[in-house]
This record gives sequence, C-alpha cells and structure tokens, in this order.
Amino acid sequence: MWVASVGRPSELTRDAHLFFADRYQRLGHVHRAHHRIARAERLEEKAREHLEAAGWRGPPYAAAMAMPHPPRFAVTNAVSHRKVDGPDDAA
Repeated sequence: MWVASVGRPSELTRDAHLFFADRYQRLGHVHRAHHRIARAERLEEKAREHLEAAGWRGPPYAAAMAMPHPPRFAVTNAVSHRKVDGPDDAA
C-alpha cells in the first residue's frame, strides 16, 4: 500500500487494516476455489498480517445473556356491546 505524506510519517488506520484483511481473505478464497493454492496461501498470509496490525485477537468470547421475563398475559374483552344502527360496512 502506497500512502502519500508530506513531512510526517503516516500509517494505515485500524479500519483500513481490517478492510485489507477482509479483501485479501476473500481473494484468497477465490484463488483456492480455482485451485491456485500457492497464491491463495500468500493472500491469506497477507490477510493475517493486516489482522495482526489492526490488533485483531479473534471474535469476542460468547457470554450467557439474561432477558427479563415478559409481562403477564393480559386478557382484554375488545367486543363492543353497543348496537349501532345502520348498514354493516366494516369491510
């Protein structure tokens, strides 16, 4: 990756490293699917290097999460008992 800088050193950001890691990994999968194993391994190694540069240590560990009990079921009588005069055009 070539980065232009004037008078100060520059580095890729963490997000840029993660982007390149994702792209190299995907490209490696494509090459592996086309039976170009050596090229795929080189690309996957580049992806690992970018992941390490980004500080990636793997996905977070799974944790048990608790949810509150839902509220008690409420029974509602939603039927009208009033007589309405006129045509029934509810539909």
